[in-house]
Amino acid sequence: MSEETSPHFVPARWRRVLVVLVGVKAVYGVVVAVMVALATTYDTERAARVFANWFPAGWPPEPRGRWERHFTTWDAEHYLYLSAAGYAAEARSIAFYPLWPLVIRAGAWLTGLSHVAVGLVLANLCSLGGWLLFHRVTARRWGEKLADMALAMLVAFPGALFFQFIYSEALFFLLVMGLWWALEQRRRAVVGGAAVLAPLARGVGVFAVLPLAWHVAREHAWGARLRRLVAQLGPGPKTSPSGDPKSEIRNPKSVAAAEGSPPLAAAERPAPRPAGFRLPPWTLLLAPLAGWGCYLALMAHWTGDPWAGVKAQRFWGVHEVANLWDLPKFVTGFFEVSAWHAYGGSLLDRLGFLLLLYSLPVQWRLGRDLLAWTLMLGVLPAMSGTFTSFVRFAACAFPLFLGLAGFFTLLRWKGPAVGFLLVCLGLHGLLLWRFLNYQWAG
Repeated sequence: MSEETSPHFVPARWRRVLVVLVGVKAVYGVVVAVMVALATTYDTERAARVFANWFPAGWPPEPRGRWERHFTTWDAEHYLYLSAAGYAAEARSIAFYPLWPLVIRAGAWLTGLSHVAVGLVLANLCSLGGWLLFHRVTARRWGEKLADMALAMLVAFPGALFFQFIYSEALFFLLVMGLWWALEQRRRAVVGGAAVLAPLARGVGVFAVLPLAWHVAREHAWGARLRRLVAQLGPGPKTSPSGDPKSEIRNPKSVAAAEGSPPLAAAERPAPRPAGFRLPPWTLLLAPLAGWGCYLALMAHWTGDPWAGVKAQRFWGVHEVANLWDLPKFVTGFFEVSAWHAYGGSLLDRLGFLLLLYSLPVQWRLGRDLLAWTLMLGVLPAMSGTFTSFVRFAACAFPLFLGLAGFFTLLRWKGPAVGFLLVCLGLHGLLLWRFLNYQWAG
């Protein structure tokens, strides 16, 4: 039975979510247009230094226009360079992963539009699709109320500004949401496709093997023994109905009943397996590794060195694979604060990581599989770059927003949730202004 024809799918609710998100995108576009029209602090000197030091002579082919220059700041220019010029040895931009620039190039070839216009359109379409999938899976597991709250937290989060611009976050988030949805629905073909593409969009995509391993353990008989062991470590979700508002997290059935929806447990039941040849579940673990292998093969073809992209990270002097097991550096780096928000030593990035840690107990209560996603999307990016750009990376760490929504759902008073959203929107607007004016935003 397809999701659209199941009794758990309510078309009117999805139309509502779609209309609201399209409205949010429209309002966001107006805000950006007003900011660009009023922009008076665009850092032309910084832009000139970046072009002189990071790109070959003659890039861009034509000077960026009065409006266009505001949408091509920081990493966006690197993706546009790769989409137009491709990968070549010793180009500093090859540190960025290839799927997003390839998608922009394909879109420009199909439509005849500029790479800037195509990048902006595709980023907003990808983020719109990712947000819808996020709300759908959340609503099916925990109810519409928590899904609405989590989506609001995600869209308002300061790092979510990059979902609207020519950054790989929008595409990567769509792939992550497609992977999560497919795991929930037991759609192995979609799981394999999303897991192969994720490492081509961002390097951390190879760690999709972590949530996939949890899924495989749950599917196998020996996974039951592991679950029993984990269950002994702490209290799990309660299943007995309760009038306590906390039961909205501990008992997903009570959420669905309160909202007039069928019990969600039926929606989470594994779909019947069709007859015929099927690969064993553990083969899903090979998909992210296959995606990483494709990345290395492409780099070898384009530059002559499969590790050229990894080696190019030296130009930034931040992200290193060795940081993942350098725990002392990670711990000491947390306390090395030098500015409220900057490329290095950002207080805002470290506060974002504390927020992620604060959400862990609620994540545990909602579903222990969320911790594998948090490790992949939140903890590992923080470790590899010692918190650099963490607010941007955290925008893809969807369990963070589930944990926040779960926490605020427990409260009888809506004031804290509204206050938190207002703080997020204020920081979001401030970082948006900085981004559009070539000042550091993340």
